[in-house]
Amino acid sequence: MSMENWKQEFEGKKILIWGYGMEGHSSYVLIRKLLPDMQITIADGGPALQKAEKETENTFCISDKGIHTEDYDMVLKAPGIVVKEGTDTSNITGEAQLFLKHYRERTIGITGTKGKSTTTSLTYALLSEKYPTVLVGNIGRACFDAIDDMEKGALAAFEISCHQLEYCPYSPHVGVYLNLYEEHLDHYGTLQKYGNAKFNNIAHMQKGDTAIMNAELHDYIDRAPVKPVLIGKDIYAKGKTLHLPSGEIRIETCQLIGAHNYQNLAAAAYIAHLYGVSDEQIIHAASVFSPLPHRLQDLGVSNGIRYINDSISTIGQASILAMESIPDIGTILIGGMDRHISYDELERYLNERKDIKVIFMYASGHRVYEEMVQKGYKREGLFVTENLEEAVALAKKETKQGETCLLSPAASSYDHFRNFEERGREFERLAFNK
Repeated sequence: MSMENWKQEFEGKKILIWGYGMEGHSSYVLIRKLLPDMQITIADGGPALQKAEKETENTFCISDKGIHTEDYDMVLKAPGIVVKEGTDTSNITGEAQLFLKHYRERTIGITGTKGKSTTTSLTYALLSEKYPTVLVGNIGRACFDAIDDMEKGALAAFEISCHQLEYCPYSPHVGVYLNLYEEHLDHYGTLQKYGNAKFNNIAHMQKGDTAIMNAELHDYIDRAPVKPVLIGKDIYAKGKTLHLPSGEIRIETCQLIGAHNYQNLAAAAYIAHLYGVSDEQIIHAASVFSPLPHRLQDLGVSNGIRYINDSISTIGQASILAMESIPDIGTILIGGMDRHISYDELERYLNERKDIKVIFMYASGHRVYEEMVQKGYKREGLFVTENLEEAVALAKKETKQGETCLLSPAASSYDHFRNFEERGREFERLAFNK
């Protein structure tokens, strides 16, 4: 591939960039670099539209209310935008789709409800021991921003979301499907539709590609076009020993917390082995790897209490994994935006873990508490607060010296925060009186 191929991708087409966020801006920059004079339409709502008007040239900037996608040859859609039922999607594409069209042979795509950021970051770290590698996708860098590196032959570790995969007819050379839990049902309606979107990471594989799938994804394993290697069966971790089809690796030094994260490391190590990275290189990369912020992030100790920030937790299963990963938890903070997902499993677990005091907050926290009471799960150590500030203040009183206060909300942050990162930063500020 070359930049000439990219130019041909867009040349002579009537193009709509639908959504001017990180990807929309990146798409505009690439097209404008290739075709300085071509007219482009950008559709968005709110402040992003004004931003587009200020920083773009040769564009029509229009409201995204009532746009007609059929008027365009190519619609570059932002991942989070929901397309109405019945819309012709044949002209709808996105950065991930076009990136895979051009570079699938050198792309490792990683998806799943939970753990994809950590697994992608680990894969990037391990591959970087031997190869020029880029870290792109849902993790915060638009894949189009890495095209120059890809043109020079780099590998791509791509955290690829369900939204990026939804209409994607391409799968990467190595595709990972970590797990599937109930989430994003406001977008997809059913767990099956959500799971199917993620399965596009594997569904279009060709002979010679590698599929790595969780052994519990029974509905999808038989549908894989290549025989998958199974996480939890062929690839797993026991303590700090990684068990792979290609051998065992003992990890002595690593800052990761939790059995599930060592399983993620095992998946990354298997990928690294596929590319000829040595055990010594894997051990070195693991020893210097820094866990990502807001994902079981140890913030340190204040007044004898350790604070751990797991703000990325947006479903009950993530909070359960967090509680199973950390010893000496005194308090856990639960709650955020209520998206009406089921909390049955979390409620049972919180009832069993009578050693942990639970501080509920916001809409979903209040719902979990009320459902626990209705189910006869009311016990000592359950507290209801209004918000994060009240919850942290109460945690300081209820968490004993030497114990841990864990923020693992099992809920989205969008009702009171811009994103889970802002929620995590606010937790740290409150915990340490910054």
